Amino acid sequence: MLPLHRIVVPTPYAVGPVNAYLIASRPYTLVDPGPDTGEAREVLEKELNRLGVPLAEIERILLTHFHSDHSGLAQWINSLTGAKIYIHPFDLKKLSGKNDFIGERMPFVLEAGTPAEIIAEVLKDGDKLPRPFVPPGGAIIATDGTEIPFEGGSLKALHFPGHATGHLCFYDPAGKNLISGDFLLPRITPNPFLEPDPVHPSRRAPSLRHYLQGLDRLTSIDIKRVWPGHGEVIDDYRQVVAMVREHHQARFNALVDLLRKYGPCTAFELSRITYPDLKGFNIFLGLSEVQAHLDVLVEEGRVEVEKKDGVAYYFL
Repeated sequence: MLPLHRIVVPTPYAVGPVNAYLIASRPYTLVDPGPDTGEAREVLEKELNRLGVPLAEIERILLTHFHSDHSGLAQWINSLTGAKIYIHPFDLKKLSGKNDFIGERMPFVLEAGTPAEIIAEVLKDGDKLPRPFVPPGGAIIATDGTEIPFEGGSLKALHFPGHATGHLCFYDPAGKNLISGDFLLPRITPNPFLEPDPVHPSRRAPSLRHYLQGLDRLTSIDIKRVWPGHGEVIDDYRQVVAMVREHHQARFNALVDLLRKYGPCTAFELSRITYPDLKGFNIFLGLSEVQAHLDVLVEEGRVEVEKKDGVAYYFL
């Protein structure tokens, strides 16, 4: 059983603090070190000193996914200690500095019927944090099944896409502990982020279908405790999985009810009915949520879709 320590690191986001994890067995390893802010650096260094593993002794970094509240400090630590950054190849591409985050998603945003003024509002609301980056030669690829050895045991990387196409969880079979990143959270459901399919970039990634399939896989693993990316440690993870399933079923039913009431609608129209108070970048997150549910409803034959002038309309 690997010695695992949770470090609560502040972020500037509404989601609140993020959980970094120290695995205090050689080679000393950090999972999701946190966002690139001065406050986060200070807290992380202080907590590592308290735990008896100063930052200078960190030898590896494991990233569950590319989002800046989880990955932001990886480059800084790599520059200080030379620690290699383990990451899934789908998300490494997003941290290469070469991908066009906005351009990759724009065709899907336009197909959803998003008005130009709303797109401008979303783009104006830029990230509060520097864009995360993995320097050339700084990464080690981790995929589903990759074994990560320690003196006292090992972790296995498990690919659980849905919140991000390259999302990884890390499982300690001896301790039956799962570091879940944002795949499973104690009080909220992760956003099925709108992304291009890494295999077929002209298509949307089937984020929610992958996520729901991941829940099935998760319940087949012998897990004692889940250590999430945000919030407290989860002792009864099956209860959380049941809550997540109920949430998504309720969202499916609500969208069907809206289409029954209003007739054909775009994904953007449905997102504004569902989340009327969202502003700035959160509008994009609301659209991601609705679009992902519509994709599953279409796949299951509960909803139909027809494109007109490049915009998709959904109907019963």
